[in-house]
Amino acid sequence: MSDEAGSVAVRLWRDRAQLREEERNDALARLRIAQEKVTILMAENERLEAENARLRALHAPDDSITQAETDLQMEALRGALLPLIGQPMGRLNA
Repeated sequence: MSDEAGSVAVRLWRDRAQLREEERNDALARLRIAQEKVTILMAENERLEAENARLRALHAPDDSITQAETDLQMEALRGALLPLIGQPMGRLNA
């Protein structure tokens, strides 16, 4: 009976060791999949950051163009106001 009990114990021990090994292998497989997903997401993130930078560069106005437009608008406003300043007060309301 002792040999039989020992044999059962050995089989149970091997079964438990095999289950732990399978669980470890499954965990390692899940880890590899997760690492691949992280790598893919990081590459996608870098691509999106580059695209955002490109779009911002396209949308950002050039400072010299903005200043030139402002100067033109100020000149137009000055040109419209100067004649009004020279008119007598009574003619402004008419």
